[in-house]
Amino acid sequence: MSFPTQPAHIHNGGFNAESRKHPVLEWMEDYTRNAIDSRSWGSGTPYWEWHTEDWTLQTANGAIYHGGENAWKEGIPSVYSLFKAHLHEPNFAVTFETSDGWEMIGQADMYAYLPVPGSEQKIKDPSGKEWDCVTNSAFHFYYVKDEKAKHHGMLLKKTMIFADSGPALMLMLKRGQVKLADLGL
Repeated sequence: MSFPTQPAHIHNGGFNAESRKHPVLEWMEDYTRNAIDSRSWGSGTPYWEWHTEDWTLQTANGAIYHGGENAWKEGIPSVYSLFKAHLHEPNFAVTFETSDGWEMIGQADMYAYLPVPGSEQKIKDPSGKEWDCVTNSAFHFYYVKDEKAKHHGMLLKKTMIFADSGPALMLMLKRGQVKLADLGL
């Protein structure tokens, strides 16, 4: 039995000259570095620079934030506020075109510094920079074409995050940043 198929772009590795040849991955590098990893939600960057008005964010704990402003001001900080700093290093992406834009399913390692110091061995990212921990993550993104969009003619309409919070959570518990009572235990 055969099934309908459609073309897909598959990229293995991080952001590089090859990934920048695809408009979604070029946009994603810009977004990841200049909006998410730089924490621009806390510096006054409006949601509409990167997201649709009806953007939906689903976090790894199952919380769903509807509306661009709400997802940007409440949802994204809920994901990253426990970290002093963080960095996403992608390693795989599958992108395909839809009737109004694209979808992308990707994997990344998220490196993080915790605000509470510790003596554990550091973990190095591909550039050699040291971090407190790394978590494996996967994402499912929906993009729409928008000629008026500030960045590369597209906006993010939906984000779904799937992440293993275990390594970060265990380190936060060990360092006293999070208590078992904070987890309802």
